Amino acid sequence: MAMINKLTITLLLLISIAFFHCFAFRVEFEEFEPPQQEEQEGPEFRPGGGPSGGGSGKGFEEESTENPFHFAKRSFENVFKSNEGFVKLLPKFTKRSSTLFRGIENYRFSFMEMEPSTFLVPHHWDADSVFLVLQGKGVIAFVTDSTKESFHIRRGDVLRVPSGVTHFLTNTNDTVPLRIAKILVPVNIPGRFQDFFPARSQFHQSYFTGFSKQVLSASFNIPEELLERLISRSQQMGQGIIRRVSPDQIKELAEQATSPSNKHKDSDMSKFWTPFSIFKQDPVYSNDFGHFHEVDPTSFSQLQDLHIAVAWVNMTQGSLFLPQFNSKTTFVTFVENGCAHFEMASPYKFQSKQQQWFGPREEEEEEEEIGGQVQKIVSRVCKGDAFVIPAGHPFTILSQDQNFVGIGFGIFASNNIRTFLAGQENMLNNLDTVATRLSFGVGSKMAEKLFTSQNYSYFAPSNPSRQFPEEKRTPSFQSIFNFAGF
Repeated sequence: MAMINKLTITLLLLISIAFFHCFAFRVEFEEFEPPQQEEQEGPEFRPGGGPSGGGSGKGFEEESTENPFHFAKRSFENVFKSNEGFVKLLPKFTKRSSTLFRGIENYRFSFMEMEPSTFLVPHHWDADSVFLVLQGKGVIAFVTDSTKESFHIRRGDVLRVPSGVTHFLTNTNDTVPLRIAKILVPVNIPGRFQDFFPARSQFHQSYFTGFSKQVLSASFNIPEELLERLISRSQQMGQGIIRRVSPDQIKELAEQATSPSNKHKDSDMSKFWTPFSIFKQDPVYSNDFGHFHEVDPTSFSQLQDLHIAVAWVNMTQGSLFLPQFNSKTTFVTFVENGCAHFEMASPYKFQSKQQQWFGPREEEEEEEEIGGQVQKIVSRVCKGDAFVIPAGHPFTILSQDQNFVGIGFGIFASNNIRTFLAGQENMLNNLDTVATRLSFGVGSKMAEKLFTSQNYSYFAPSNPSRQFPEEKRTPSFQSIFNFAGF
């Protein structure tokens, strides 16, 4: 009987232990499983999203630090939207934080999409701008009082549109939308710019409505009745600024266009608006896991006076853009395809969402605090999102469940130096062994291996097992730590 009681007690004990482990596993799984809806589209101030699907984000810790650097796609305002296309504009950066983004308060980010076989009417801005064609092909034309020039444009082309220059666009493709991202630098009011249209449309008046009919009639030497039909304040056309065009009209609009690589009439202004392809030169960084293309003001005269760079990064699924920082340039980055896990280190403490976003605050309360602790900024960014990478802030990007494409406009890009913190060509690798030992508190063997174990530069697989075949693999960090006695 005693033996039976002992067996019973032992059996109950084993069942309890098994139940405890199952319950603990279930709780742990529920705690770290990311909400599916938040992954797809998080809030404007998004806490760190969950790991990616497909396993590429496993093992990457997520933080709940609120992220003022991340602008979800819902942050964009619709400047214009119709069946023919749309124009979206990101609010002023200082609306998010009046101190954090003070250095880029005069810059605005926008992107647009034109449906196949459409035409964007002539207009100009009181802002300088730089375009990057994200998708499709088309024709852009520039008109001044002394010249008209038009160019074929396609994916990867960069072009400058000077302030005050009238231009118009045509999507010459009959199947693919034309997508363009742009950074604008207002010349009148910091952070604010306006469109000016010579012809009226559904939601926009002609700028000629700012003159009296008597002045216009005398200026153009046409009857006031004709002016009434053309630019009347009260009568509005039913069409918007993006309009459908026929194949014959597209042919006529495109027949005078020049390819950027061809020779053309060199007017006084054409040097500013001649497009060039970001893909024409070799990538700045490239390997099996990613490619990084960049054009900067040092090499391209169109960008010199604006001090703006343009970058394009392609990353394969599950790849890591190794940790780095820029010495002078702040990048306004836009996700064109896929999703990525974005991490950045910042010395600033941020106010809560409600305090930062709503209501006026006193100037002394707006200053972001600099504390001894580094803030870990984490976000899942997906197509249509934008995020800002300030100068000096170390950051990294991990592509997740598909290939990732991101583009960026670099502000204050002249004389910038990009410094990598990991990889075969990284800054810390050049520290003396003694300096490494004294700084990180490690032994000589560990100091020699700490920053030299990565087999790749710039881009690397997120899973260390993909680095090399087993027989060619360098010692793992675990073996190094074991050897060093940790």
